[in-house]
Amino acid sequence: MTFDELVHARAAGRAIDRAPLRTDDAPALIEAARWTPSCRNNQPWRFHLAASPQALEALRPALAAGNRAWADRAPLLIAATVRTADDCRTDDGREYAAFDLGMAVMNVMHAATERGLVCRPMAGFDPAAVRAAFALADDVRVVVLLAVGRPGDPTGLPPDLATRAAQPRLRKPLAEIATFH
Repeated sequence: MTFDELVHARAAGRAIDRAPLRTDDAPALIEAARWTPSCRNNQPWRFHLAASPQALEALRPALAAGNRAWADRAPLLIAATVRTADDCRTDDGREYAAFDLGMAVMNVMHAATERGLVCRPMAGFDPAAVRAAFALADDVRVVVLLAVGRPGDPTGLPPDLATRAAQPRLRKPLAEIATFH
């Protein structure tokens, strides 16, 4: 798959099969994140993976109800976090940890796409519940959760999400998001 094909193939679907992942899938996703560039090479990201039945049961209550309707099927949930001590703050106060993590998460999503997996980021979760489920240190900030699995049958989704899954992916036109000088 070329890079262009990979970028166009990547889709954050919600139809996820319950089947377990291959044993090499999760490490490969995190390896892709490990090689992400970061400000001053601080690598502020930390990934906390829930794949065992016990870990998944501990983390699922942290999901917002709308996400729980489909993410409960995912055989892998990942909490993507940053260690605030590893942030690259500039003298004028700009923080880069969340940007660095965003790039690392995109690498995870591309690696998942290359492996034929769905990787859906979620903002709908209770950070305190995620923190408790993983017993995270005080200097770790939960930024996003990822649901990962093999593509599933969209007819198993709630009706509104099944309808959305059948619609084509849309993006704003290039002229709306970029100016060329």
